[in-house]
Amino acid sequence: MKTMKDFMGMATKFVEMNKGQWDHTAWMNFISESKKMGIDMCDDTKTCAGAVLEAMKKYYTTMMGTEPMANVMSEAADSTLKFLKNPKAVASKDEWEAYLGSMKEKGIKMNAESQNYLKAMMEATKEFANVAKITVD
Repeated sequence: MKTMKDFMGMATKFVEMNKGQWDHTAWMNFISESKKMGIDMCDDTKTCAGAVLEAMKKYYTTMMGTEPMANVMSEAADSTLKFLKNPKAVASKDEWEAYLGSMKEKGIKMNAESQNYLKAMMEATKEFANVAKITVD
């Protein structure tokens, strides 16, 4: 079994490669690659993986043209995983502000809409990790 870092890397690459738009065939290829990673892609896991991709897509779309996209997406994925290492992984207002501050320190500027999508990505990733039974290391 691969790690959440591997899954998030694959998901980030998928969204970037498809420029935030994909069809059913691309989705099925993503599922197939996830299975090759050792992830049991039952219906619940597929739903959660889809939610991660959809949140990433919305974040990607709102951030297009603001920074080099590879940097924006990988920083978002890495920061999300770092946050989820927290055993409680529930964002208090202060923790969320610190999370956003760490993104700003890396030079990533976000408006309110992209911040909402980033939060959705964090929540979807947490749910995926729980359903897929993958620890965040």
